[in-house]
Amino acid sequence: MELPLDFKTAVSQWWRTPSLDVAERNVLSFVPFFPTPDATRKAESKMIELSKGRSLNEFEITRTTEPVEEELVVLHGYGAGLAFFYRNFDGLSQVPSWRLHALDLLGYGRSSRPKFKIKAKNKYEAVHASEDWFIDSLEKWREKKGIEKFTLMAHSMGGYIAVAYALRHPERIKKLILVSPAGVPRDPWVVHEDEAHQPSSALGSEFTSTQADTTKHSTKPVDKRATELKRPIPKWLVFLWEHHVSPFSFVRYTGPLGPQLVSLWTSNRFSLLPRDEANALHEYVLGLFTARGSGEYAMTRLLAPGAYARIALLDRIDKLEVPTLWMYGENDWMDIKAGVKAASKMRANGVDSKCVVIEKAGHHLYLDNPENFNAVVVDAMRKTA
Repeated sequence: MELPLDFKTAVSQWWRTPSLDVAERNVLSFVPFFPTPDATRKAESKMIELSKGRSLNEFEITRTTEPVEEELVVLHGYGAGLAFFYRNFDGLSQVPSWRLHALDLLGYGRSSRPKFKIKAKNKYEAVHASEDWFIDSLEKWREKKGIEKFTLMAHSMGGYIAVAYALRHPERIKKLILVSPAGVPRDPWVVHEDEAHQPSSALGSEFTSTQADTTKHSTKPVDKRATELKRPIPKWLVFLWEHHVSPFSFVRYTGPLGPQLVSLWTSNRFSLLPRDEANALHEYVLGLFTARGSGEYAMTRLLAPGAYARIALLDRIDKLEVPTLWMYGENDWMDIKAGVKAASKMRANGVDSKCVVIEKAGHHLYLDNPENFNAVVVDAMRKTA
């Protein structure tokens, strides 16, 4: 297998990897009004202390031409960070009277990375204890900021956490915008773990598909796209997953090979971006993946092998009573049918909900097609009461 990054460059990156705060700032420098404000907006990086040893990293965008009336909070997905939305901050911050808060989840990005430790007697208790890890820190951040209610937009694993937060604190949420959320559909592997069943998943396409693949227009029906991407999960990977081995360990402990492993993903995922942006994102991702492990260890408690939730969101949304927008890319490896079903189920319960598919985009639809993505989110913001 040929690696995208040559060994000499990999050694250099391993030896002189920029600090995560520098790498994050390099990506955010592509935001047109950061660090220098423009005529209507200013952006600031902040570290919000929650308690001793625990802080959340925040990128806050404030419009300076009118008072703040609405708040948009943005959460990233597994292994990612707030700077992944750098191509959306300009468009989303143009809505009058809205303030934007992009956060690094506890244990991710530049937020505090305390040791992940929960008390649970079984897998069911482990799910709720792991959710509490994120819910409690997000609620503490809200209290520190003095925000009463907000719209919550979240991607992938962040979307799962957003639903868990909304179920616990529905009085704080005006609207949910779930961007290719993880953990929506049910899977037999989760329900019947004692049966002889080799799990399958489309998760592998996250690492094998290029940005060129995900930005093509698809002519296949929605119900066939994710299904065709499914592949059996190797037994060794299931073993590591169930023993809570972080995939980032392979990056952290392989020396110069680490940057090369990261380049396998970044060279595909950012293949259509301008070279300077792609390089900045590669260094940012390298910093994210090699930082001390923390919140990432919640993933194997919340999800079963193959990225299906141990407690599917479809089985929980009967209690979700806030307006919800479900968003997917047309080439998404997540199950779009599950999002359509979830929206339909919520409407049947009298809750405003719909599912939108962004064309020429995959799982990272906010990055693949930022113009269309931003337009849909801005429309949802303007319709927020």
